[in-house]
Amino acid sequence: MSPYITFERLFARLGGRHLILVIGLVQVIAFFGAVPGIVSIRVNTASAGLPLGFLSILAPALIVVTFLTLLLVGMRLTTAARKRLDEISSKQSSIMPPKDEITAWREMTSLTVRYGIASVVIAFVLNVIPTTAAILISENTSRAAAPGPGNTLFALLGGIAAVLGYAVLATFLLGRFTLPFRLLLAPENFEDQVKGRAGVLVLSKFLILVFAVIIISILILAPIGYQQVTRVLFTDATPMEIFQDLQTNTIAFSVLVLALGIAIAYFASRSISDPVTDLLKTFDLIERGDLSARAPISATDELGIVTIHFNRMVARLESLQSYLEQQVTERTKQLSATNEIGRVAASSLDPAEMLSSIVNLFTEKFGYYFVGVYLLDSSDKWAELKEASGEAGKLLIKSRHRADVSGSNLVGLAIRDRAAKSYPHTTGEKYRANLPVLPYTRSELALPLIASDRVIGALNLHSVRETDFGAEAINTLQNMANQVAIALENARLFQGAQQNIRELRAIQKQYLFTGWSGIASHPEELEYGVGDESEEKARQMEIPISLRDQILGQIRLESPDEWTAEDESLVSAVATQAAVALENARLVSESRQIALRERMLSEINSKIWASTTVEGVMQTVVKELGRRYDASRATIELTLDEAE
Repeated sequence: MSPYITFERLFARLGGRHLILVIGLVQVIAFFGAVPGIVSIRVNTASAGLPLGFLSILAPALIVVTFLTLLLVGMRLTTAARKRLDEISSKQSSIMPPKDEITAWREMTSLTVRYGIASVVIAFVLNVIPTTAAILISENTSRAAAPGPGNTLFALLGGIAAVLGYAVLATFLLGRFTLPFRLLLAPENFEDQVKGRAGVLVLSKFLILVFAVIIISILILAPIGYQQVTRVLFTDATPMEIFQDLQTNTIAFSVLVLALGIAIAYFASRSISDPVTDLLKTFDLIERGDLSARAPISATDELGIVTIHFNRMVARLESLQSYLEQQVTERTKQLSATNEIGRVAASSLDPAEMLSSIVNLFTEKFGYYFVGVYLLDSSDKWAELKEASGEAGKLLIKSRHRADVSGSNLVGLAIRDRAAKSYPHTTGEKYRANLPVLPYTRSELALPLIASDRVIGALNLHSVRETDFGAEAINTLQNMANQVAIALENARLFQGAQQNIRELRAIQKQYLFTGWSGIASHPEELEYGVGDESEEKARQMEIPISLRDQILGQIRLESPDEWTAEDESLVSAVATQAAVALENARLVSESRQIALRERMLSEINSKIWASTTVEGVMQTVVKELGRRYDASRATIELTLDEAE
């Protein structure tokens, strides 16, 4: 079972009380930092001949009181933090206001500093002063004490060393053991993290470490020499005994101080190396492309500040990457929609069908609240709604909704200015549509439909979002509107061309019907046949002879065998060529008749103009017309109607 799992289980059960449990555990472990000082007091005062049996009862009692007092101080220093931890453990992390959240974070980041100062003051007041006073009283009342003020001084120096050893070790241990709580209480907002950080900086931390070790070493080792000098001067101990005691005490206390220094240095170095290691691990994750990785804020010094700013930088990079990916997705979506609209516009030449598909496509691809297409009428004064989306669109089309081109509406404004117009960005409140059937419109866009430098209408878009039509979106949508306009213009031209073709076909059909009507008045002259009479079991095939949708006749074939598709195809091809040949023959015949009439008219005219008298002209007209048409009688009469 890992330590973190153990922490999670304890935290889930204890909540904020878990922090008090950690503070108490730190106090017990940090007591080993006071051991060199306590041993120094015991050794120096005992060797001086001072009876200190009563200290065996007083010292533990003072230590217990000190521990309890510091535990109460720790509880007082972490009031908001423990409350926040209780809420987190009970899944109610959203209850605490942001201000209290920052307060809880500041309490945790400043806990080591404030606890270290409090431990020095409280331990000195509750332990050093009473112990020193007790030794001073015992020294004054004991006759076994050696001359000089050394015993009281030894107690004071050892007590200070014990307090410093305990406080420094407790400070580094507390910073180490409360790391999980700091990670839990770190605010999400980077500004709040910086604002609530209140730890000691690296320089101050190492100055405290170095000076504490130096002072503790001096306070513990210095009394050894003073004590041995006192023994040389005031006791009968031999030099060898004094030297052995000096050697033993020096080695023992050096080992104790060295062990204390190593412990303090270890936790101090871990307070630097662990945050750096976490940063390096996060660097590695980010290099692999995981921009969601965040370095844990495991330090409260400059490394903590660096971590906070590093996390903020990575968060901004992640946000930028997410924004760019969103933009790419949006652009891809717009490009896909543009291609789809272009494909739909090119696949249909029916304006009604095309507009219906385009409106549905805009609604499907972009999710707009309302999409409408307005086209100018013949007067260019009104833009009529031709197609729209949704039930609102059906109601507007049914009511023959139209927009005044010269009025105060976005559609009219876009058509007049030949430019995109949107609400609320580029126009005022007076240009808003405010249609009763579209109550949820929060932003509106009108795009002119321009084809061949001519405005034919406008594309009107409504959205329920207030900022849905930015500059980039407008440019993209305008390109789509241009495609729609070109497609509509092509469809209009195609419809016009189709109408002209239908009219030409009708004229040609009528011309053919008129031309062949005179010929068909004598059907016996236009029917030809070869072969024997048809049998009852003969298979017939009839192929019409048609030219430009006008049937001129038919070809009928009979055979005892079954007609194949190849036979029908061949006969149809022959019928087609026969129709063309017949039409050409009719045209040649008609041309000859026209030429004959023109020549006859020219001859008659020349004879008429050759006559110089009225009688001569009349005689010439009657004779020539009667002769040309083989008339049995021809008469010409000149009459003048009387004026009314």
